[in-house]
Amino acid sequence: MEEDDGAGSAANSEIRYIALELMKIAQKSGRKFGDVAAEYMRNAVALSSMIAGEERTAVRKARKASSKEK
Repeated sequence: MEEDDGAGSAANSEIRYIALELMKIAQKSGRKFGDVAAEYMRNAVALSSMIAGEERTAVRKARKASSKEK
């Protein structure tokens, strides 16, 4: 049970760190936090797909998503 609490605490700590970094990026770039966070999530999904060997599909999805934003 204690291991689960430790893993949960570590995950929460990492999420807080990422959120702070995304806030810094949003502030420096003059963009909304939600936009920066959404881009981060798309990039994370694309990277995960690439690592899993689905590179072409991930790149297509990322390009399609970013073209919808423009």
